[in-house]
Amino acid sequence: MSTDFCLSLKDYADAVLSGWPASDLERAVLHDLPRRFHDLPPDAQAAVLAAAPPLTRTRWDALIAATAEHIARLHGHDLPAWIDEPERFLDRTWILPDAPFMRWNAIVYAPAAFIRHGALPDPRDLDTRGGERYAWTP
Repeated sequence: MSTDFCLSLKDYADAVLSGWPASDLERAVLHDLPRRFHDLPPDAQAAVLAAAPPLTRTRWDALIAATAEHIARLHGHDLPAWIDEPERFLDRTWILPDAPFMRWNAIVYAPAAFIRHGALPDPRDLDTRGGERYAWTP
């Protein structure tokens, strides 16, 4: 992928505000974002993380922040200050998977950033083949 490829966290917030279906949003944030991030050179990755996405006032704000925190840690970047804004945390934990077994995986094996923000995906949704620098297997 070319180094001039543009990635913005704002695009994911815009998708939320545009009313994308939940399944498409989940795929975009948990699969597309890490893969596209992984393809960028380190200086571009840092720039993507530094630009806070606008708040949507939905639980997706927590998932976007958790994903950004998770990939920042995986790629050795400093954590951006915006991920600690109170609006990017959930008061009540959101467990994304519907199936009982997948919910259990989310509760037991979700990476720390997701637990901290209160948005728990099935960790198998964090695509180790293309999006993450290191394989993460529970």
